[in-house]
Amino acid sequence: MNILLINPPSKELHQVFFPLGLAHVAGALVKGGHEVTVWDINAERWSREEALKKFEQQTGAFSLVGITALSGDYPYVKWFTRSIKKIDPGQKVVMGGHLASALPEFLMDRLPIDFLVRGEGDETVVRLVETLERDSDPGQVKGICYRTQEGEVRSTAPRPLISDLTQLPPLPWDLFPMHIYLGEAHRGFNEYGNRQDSGLMSIMASRGCPFRCLYCDHTIKGFRPRYRPAGEVILEIKTLLERYGERIKTFYFWDDILVWDRAWAKEFCEGLSQEGLDIRWSCNAHVSAVEYSLMSLMRETGCWNVRFGIESGSQRILDSLNKGVRVEQALEALNTCLEAGLTLTLYVMVGMEGESHETVKETIDFFERLIRPINVYQFNKIHFFMLTPFPGTELFNRVCREGLVQDVDEFLTRGCDAHFDIPLNISGCPDQVLVGLKQELEREVSLIIEDRKNHLHNVLFDIKRKMER
Repeated sequence: MNILLINPPSKELHQVFFPLGLAHVAGALVKGGHEVTVWDINAERWSREEALKKFEQQTGAFSLVGITALSGDYPYVKWFTRSIKKIDPGQKVVMGGHLASALPEFLMDRLPIDFLVRGEGDETVVRLVETLERDSDPGQVKGICYRTQEGEVRSTAPRPLISDLTQLPPLPWDLFPMHIYLGEAHRGFNEYGNRQDSGLMSIMASRGCPFRCLYCDHTIKGFRPRYRPAGEVILEIKTLLERYGERIKTFYFWDDILVWDRAWAKEFCEGLSQEGLDIRWSCNAHVSAVEYSLMSLMRETGCWNVRFGIESGSQRILDSLNKGVRVEQALEALNTCLEAGLTLTLYVMVGMEGESHETVKETIDFFERLIRPINVYQFNKIHFFMLTPFPGTELFNRVCREGLVQDVDEFLTRGCDAHFDIPLNISGCPDQVLVGLKQELEREVSLIIEDRKNHLHNVLFDIKRKMER
């Protein structure tokens, strides 16, 4: 079967990454013997007119069009699916990704799609395509929603998570515009964030996260962490280096929490050392899994940056988010990483229920204690966001139950950007006050960083002056 897979465009603010989820689906289809074409509209940056013209020129060429989507992609996907159905009403369309898994019934009701994949799509899409080729009943395929000939929407039983990730086929990188991903400049992905760095290669070693934070979506990967064998991940790295060589500057692990299973992380680092791989890599970690010996080993084998969702320095806010972390625990873990020589990328959010000047002050105090002159240049980037109730999260379910989101279509179409806007204010304080709290936090943390830099420069200047006497 000839299949077209589409990665829709995100906002211009977002940088271009190799789309791992879509690539896994493409790999599964290729392994199944199907002809696969990929349009990464996000990377190619086609206009809406260009995308439709390209589809018109190839009308009838594809038996199935598959579209992946995140929550922010909803306006585009709504427009695109309706547009291609006008051009070719008989075109079969299947939708997957986080948005599809989070809101399957809503999307089947609002969009002219024929099938929807819930959960991990690797196996499900292949089973669906096989069923369509046989002209059989799609109701036998686990993990989908579909329309009957009468137009009725039906859902099948969930498909179990893939327990053995060694079953995943190789990724078909040649189907994707690799020159764009490896040529795109990425602000903040170089040490100390002092220039734009290109050559960032997406990779993933595990699926799943055991934590139940209120704001996280587990509808695809689930709660049980599942790891690929460390040797298999190292082989993928070697293969990528053989293909793309020095164009790859950094391997960027997209795992929810790569550093959770410490034994796996140690095995991975030791494998890199044994293979003599001199690479540079970045990953997510959880504060409860941090220990000095492991962080040092990671640093020695090329890990230069570790990312943490700190969210807040207020224990009350952390508890409200169901973060499962203590403030002192986070502080200790971050200091351990800094002592091991790693740089940090931190994520902070503002706007949880009960957010106030007091809780923001507690977060400022957290950074006052964490950032010192000796480690100030180890803070690669600190991102500040407004709390966002993404579909598929417990937070979204809660605000819907409470009537705070009455029109899901309007909420998704509005498309607020949490860097600058308030997606939904549940803090209890007016919008203007909440915006002011976020600005205060950003300003004060910036001042802390500048103060520590100035202090360090003064100390170094004094040392230099004394040595010159």
